[in-house]
Amino acid sequence: MRQRLVRLFGSWIAVGIGIPMILRAELGASPFDVLNTGLGEFAGWSFGLCFVVNSIVFFAAGRLMGARLGWACIAGTLIIGPLVDVVLAMIPEQERLAVRIPLMVAGILVIAVAICLVIPTELGPGPTEVLMLGLAARGLDVVPARWISDGLPVVAGALMGGALGVGTVAWVLCMGPLVKWGLRRLGYVPPRLPVAAVSA
Repeated sequence: MRQRLVRLFGSWIAVGIGIPMILRAELGASPFDVLNTGLGEFAGWSFGLCFVVNSIVFFAAGRLMGARLGWACIAGTLIIGPLVDVVLAMIPEQERLAVRIPLMVAGILVIAVAICLVIPTELGPGPTEVLMLGLAARGLDVVPARWISDGLPVVAGALMGGALGVGTVAWVLCMGPLVKWGLRRLGYVPPRLPVAAVSA
């Protein structure tokens, strides 16, 4: 349990740092943050508040699909949302492309590592991970399940004016294979619902 908690807390910190890195790169937000920034533009809310609201929606959808929730789902959301606001205020805006591209790549890699660490703890992953695991529980492979869990917020967020860009496309294409590879290296296989439950 101690090791699981260390991984969990480490993943929260990594996500809280990785998201602002990607936002400051201004090459396109992560898929979930396209939705967050889009809702912020539409409703006039802070990024942290949008993160919390959208997370609750994704948790509910993933649970309906058959994913397991844990106490860390809510705890992580309440911690990461305000942490993102704090770190975002600490990182200055960048103009040079030579800085923004590495910032984007580093942010994607940091979050990919965080995702692969938190899922096997089974204490409660993030919102897009819950939806991904719900789709995997119904028989989808990790890669297409990740494409769907990332694609939905991209479409919804873009319609509301979210921060869509080339970095978003890179995230959608790369994150599924990265997560699948990372989970396989850790020896973790997402649980699936019984066939009878999926049919029902």
